[in-house]
Amino acid sequence: MQRTPEPAPAPNPGQEVEAVYLAALEARSEGRWSDAIRQALHLARLLERADPGCESLLGMAGRCLIAELDGDPEGAIRYRRMELAGVKKLLDELDGDMLRHIRMGPDDYSDRLDLLALNYLDAGRYDEALAALDESEAFCAAHGIPFDGKDIRADVRRAMRRRKPKPAKAG
Repeated sequence: MQRTPEPAPAPNPGQEVEAVYLAALEARSEGRWSDAIRQALHLARLLERADPGCESLLGMAGRCLIAELDGDPEGAIRYRRMELAGVKKLLDELDGDMLRHIRMGPDDYSDRLDLLALNYLDAGRYDEALAALDESEAFCAAHGIPFDGKDIRADVRRAMRRRKPKPAKAG
């Protein structure tokens, strides 16, 4: 008698969300925009089921990526700030062993500040982008880690130089 193979276990919702998030992120970074958007749509459906209240860091990061791909920098900023608050809370509340176990450290916070600066840059909010980078640099110095936002700072300053001055009001 031939045995029927057992069905594969259903994927863990968090693992499925992470896999689709990483696929969307990779597609975007490689310039495969149609793949990135397709993955983002799939990610949005998964997040509606797995994290409807946007309570997990992965849910916040996923929604930020979706907003970025949708061309919604203000939405991306909102979710990135939520993600930053969550990371900061973990760094403040968990001990070093637990942080190592979940693979979280000070560089995660500074990296997200740098990403927030990019979101601000996309929104044309240059002063806030520079403030996020200043905070990232100070945080890195306080924790003895390298600051990775120098290129982003240069991009923000370049954008500031290129922005058209607002015409003076007649009066």
